[in-house]
Order: sequence, then C-alpha cells, then structure tokens
Amino acid sequence: LQRVVLRGGFVWRLSTAERRIALTFDDGPHPEYTPAVLDLLARLDVRATFFVVGRNVDRHPLQVERMVREGHAVGGHSYDHTVITSQTAEALADDLTRCADAIRRAGHVDSNLFRPPKGDVDLASMRRVCRLGYRLVHWTRTYSDFQQDGTMPLLARMNEQPPSAGDIVLLHDHNSHTVAALADQIPRWRAAGFGFCTL
Repeated sequence: LQRVVLRGGFVWRLSTAERRIALTFDDGPHPEYTPAVLDLLARLDVRATFFVVGRNVDRHPLQVERMVREGHAVGGHSYDHTVITSQTAEALADDLTRCADAIRRAGHVDSNLFRPPKGDVDLASMRRVCRLGYRLVHWTRTYSDFQQDGTMPLLARMNEQPPSAGDIVLLHDHNSHTVAALADQIPRWRAAGFGFCTL
C-alpha cells in the first residue's frame, strides 16, 4: 500500500536507512496529560507527532498552539473519533474538514496528516482520504497504552518489544502511565542509538 497502491498518500513505516523512530500520540489534546507529555518531550529534547481529535482541539486549543510552537507535528484524528469505514464519502469529507479547521484555528497551521480512529480502514476509505489530499498515517508498533492498565504492565510490554529502526510508534496522551513509562523508555531508546523524528 505504501509503495505502490497509495504511493505518497499512505505511510506506516519510515525508511530503515537511519536509526530513527517516530513517536505519535492519538486522542488528545487532554487538559492534564498532554501538557505532561509536552513537558517530558521538552525536557528530553524529543519532537513527536500528535494526531488530535477536533472536538478536543476546540476545548483545549492552547495545547495545540503549544505543540506547534515547540516543534511538534500535528495531524487530524477526525473531529469526533468516528470510524471512517462507517462514513459516507460526504460525511468523511466533512469530518476531515472540521478537524483540519479546528487545527488551523488553534495552531495556525495547515496539516495534511490524518490517522484513522482505532486504525480501522478499508481500501475504499483509504482512497477517499487520499483523494481529499490527506496523507493517511498508520503505525508499525503499539504498546496498547489505551488500556490504561498501569505503568508497570506498559513498561513490561515496551521492554518485551522495543522499537526497531523505522518504526512509527502509536501512543496516547490521555493517561499518566504513558508519561511515566516514556520517562523511563526514551532515554533507553536513545542510548540504544535511536533518534526521534516527526512525520
């Protein structure tokens, strides 16, 4: 899909030529935990990509403004977290526009990055997103931090399956466990020779 079918419009892995990984965060901004994630990334000098939900952007616009100001990339994650395979072409186009408009109002940037809620896609919905001018971003590694089952279980999963070169890592900025786990893991990943990049 990335190399042939949706060339230029779909990405799920970075080039493995360099030892880089992309940290990505879905479902924010959150009034408490997004600032904590941003504080951690600033302290560790790491840039990431945030896939934000439009209705959350409208509630917490200053968080998106801060993301942009501090050098992070921002993409859409729909306006209200509706699975795109359930939407008509018209509803999907409206949803993406509403989310992009919210990002523009808050962060004063135009972004063509889009991650589908829950990662649910089919070829038809992917093609619709790409035809609308967006670049659909999936992921190669996730640690299921959406479960919010504690810092130690999350750390165990991260240690069992550390990232590889080229990974796009799916995380969420809506809980304290992710913040605590990343405070431990980012220095470890950096010590293992990984750099961090935005999408």
